[in-house]
Amino acid sequence: MNTLTHTPSRIFALILALFIAISSGGCAIKLVSDYDAAAFEEILGIGKKVDKFYGTLLETKQDARQYSAFADQYVTLETDIRGMVTRNQARALNSESSEISQLILKVFIKYKGLHKDNNNYTDGTAKLDRSRLTRMFASAASAEEAKKLSADDKNPEKESK
Repeated sequence: MNTLTHTPSRIFALILALFIAISSGGCAIKLVSDYDAAAFEEILGIGKKVDKFYGTLLETKQDARQYSAFADQYVTLETDIRGMVTRNQARALNSESSEISQLILKVFIKYKGLHKDNNNYTDGTAKLDRSRLTRMFASAASAEEAKKLSADDKNPEKESK
């Protein structure tokens, strides 16, 4: 038998054996980014600013809620949310948080556009929009908080407590 004809299959078998040995050696696969306390605080801070914006809007008489009166606040908040999106996108293994922050941005821009188009914001709509954004920021905070595991939970070799 010619040993050269068996060389590719032997090499494949050797590579497969090496792969199995390495993968069964206790290697951990990381699927999500680590908890980032600064990102968590940023989510809470921007969420609080958005909530305050809607509180201010609701305290303004409905006939005085023209878009122009709130345009600067919209620009500031949109910039803050865009920064949050960029931060989440820059972190490796952070797709869920990135998706949530991008959705928050899309919804905020939609509400801003509707306010601009209608040049008014009714109480009922403002309350519903405020509530939705509050839930979305809470989801973003929960997603970040879920990444906060104890050292034992991060170690696949440790037993459950």
